[in-house]
Amino acid sequence: MAHKFSKGPGVEMKAEQPYVAIPIQVTLREWGMTAAMVPEVLDWIAKKGVKAVGAPFYRYWCLGGQDGEYALEVGVPVEHMVTGDDRVVASSIPGGSYAVAVHRGDPDMLHDSLEALERWALSEGLQFDKRWEEEEEIWNGRFEFYLIDSQNEPDPAKWEIELAFLLMRDEAA
Repeated sequence: MAHKFSKGPGVEMKAEQPYVAIPIQVTLREWGMTAAMVPEVLDWIAKKGVKAVGAPFYRYWCLGGQDGEYALEVGVPVEHMVTGDDRVVASSIPGGSYAVAVHRGDPDMLHDSLEALERWALSEGLQFDKRWEEEEEIWNGRFEFYLIDSQNEPDPAKWEIELAFLLMRDEAA
């Protein structure tokens, strides 16, 4: 297990933040499609005259595992709520307490950091804000914010991805 945190793990409060995103369902074999959506979202907001106010992110609703489909949104925080269209959705990052850590290094090694953050939160007695709908586990706030990535740093060893998992509301007190 080679997780590398450049920050955390810890608990942080985050304010509610509007964003725009493109929803997608993909398997791990199709994963390259997700990264290609970041420039599309950034182009969409530029054409609308809307300003990005944070790092691009993936918001996971359902985790697919090795063979299943992941349901996620590829998005970017924006300065104010806007109206989406038939391709782009407008929503907001929920405000509240998050279990947070910053993974440093290649995204191919991200799985170990995700597991380490989950183990840490559980060892602290924290509960994630998620629910079950029949057989599907649905996360209300599971994010990867791409703070430093291929857009501004060619060396994957220097990339930084903030992992942020929303905690149950009663954990915020």
